[in-house]
Amino acid sequence: MTHSLRARFAWAGLALTALVMLAMGIVLQGLFERHVEREAEAQLEADLRYLARGLLPAEGGPPRVLALPDPRFQEPYSGLYWQLRDDRTGEVWRSPSLGGFTLALEPDVLRPGELHRHILIGPEGGKMIVLERRIGDGAAAHFRVAAAVDRKVLRAANRAFLWEFLPVLASLAVGMLLASVVQGVIALYPIARARQALRELRAGRRERLAGALPSELEGLATEFDALLEAQRRSARIARERAADLAHGLRTPLALLAARARDLEARGEAEAARDLRDLAAAMEARLARELARAQIHGPPQLGGRVALAPLARRITEALARSPAGERLAWEVAVPEALALTGDEGDVLELLGSLLDNAGKWAATRVRLSAAREADGLVLRVEDDGPGIPPQDRRAALTRGVRLDAAVSGTGLGLAIAQDIVAAYGGTLLLEGSPLGGLGVQIRLPVSESLG
Repeated sequence: MTHSLRARFAWAGLALTALVMLAMGIVLQGLFERHVEREAEAQLEADLRYLARGLLPAEGGPPRVLALPDPRFQEPYSGLYWQLRDDRTGEVWRSPSLGGFTLALEPDVLRPGELHRHILIGPEGGKMIVLERRIGDGAAAHFRVAAAVDRKVLRAANRAFLWEFLPVLASLAVGMLLASVVQGVIALYPIARARQALRELRAGRRERLAGALPSELEGLATEFDALLEAQRRSARIARERAADLAHGLRTPLALLAARARDLEARGEAEAARDLRDLAAAMEARLARELARAQIHGPPQLGGRVALAPLARRITEALARSPAGERLAWEVAVPEALALTGDEGDVLELLGSLLDNAGKWAATRVRLSAAREADGLVLRVEDDGPGIPPQDRRAALTRGVRLDAAVSGTGLGLAIAQDIVAAYGGTLLLEGSPLGGLGVQIRLPVSESLG
């Protein structure tokens, strides 16, 4: 069974059209057959009256019968026949169309003026409808006259009607199929509208679904909005608790650092170093988890962030720092390019990457962005020493510092990777044309707008 509503509507429309056309064809064929049969019997009755009026008894010889107007009574086995029988002598007179065949009429009691109907086997082995009546007055009422029509004549008329009616049935079928298509489009429009509303919600152009869907789906929109609000509330509470926990642990970590200094002052350098390394590792882990807790993630919780102004703001701030004022900061981001997401996430992402590049660059740091076929691509490059390919995986591991002489926690690239992963993208370390490290970020189309 297909899961596509459109396919289900199509199959249902096709099946319903076929059933309706079949039923209509059967009913109309049956009605027309009955009509043809009634018309044929009415014509046979008229032929009997004509024969009765045209019968001229002759003294001492066979009666004379006027020829019927329909030429088929003269054609052998044409399907139209008449027969005259004298009950006194048993003599039989037939139409030329019967050839030498005799209608085997039942020996029933037939009073003058009565009309009997029989179904008999004709000269070609097919069934016939036969009407019979007695003609004559008084003692002369001894003639039985019968008129018959072979059902092949009726079947020929039915077939002709069917072939003529088939185009009408085909036109009706096409009309019903078109009506079912229109009905399907109308029925599926609310789903398309709901999909568009969800897309706008995901892109940050809408806060809620309520009011965007038809009244039949308003209950669904209300429940979805309630679920979305609960998700937002849960995410906010989780971030607040993570921040509270991180701030609550900073005091014990500061006490550990003070304790390490006391041990070092008493000459216990090895114990002080172990304690200081433990405190540093805990602080790095705490900083990483706090940064991850602040990531808002998928764009249904955020809006549309213009990249160029944000990139210029970050580079201008870094250029004023003691380490950054010696560098040339280049921003190659189209003004119209935007990322669908939370501004805080984008600020943390670009800030971490540019700050990391500034620490290692010799003279230049470049940020570029472009819209490509498979999504949005960001690149941060520097002309520093770079990272050897064998060490690039380690550089993305939390708290790993490849050079202890450079200040920092070693979390910049790891935090950037967490943010990119939350948005369904990928982060890749590679060599830069400038000579140093290049960080390439790809975000899928659904998460970016240009």
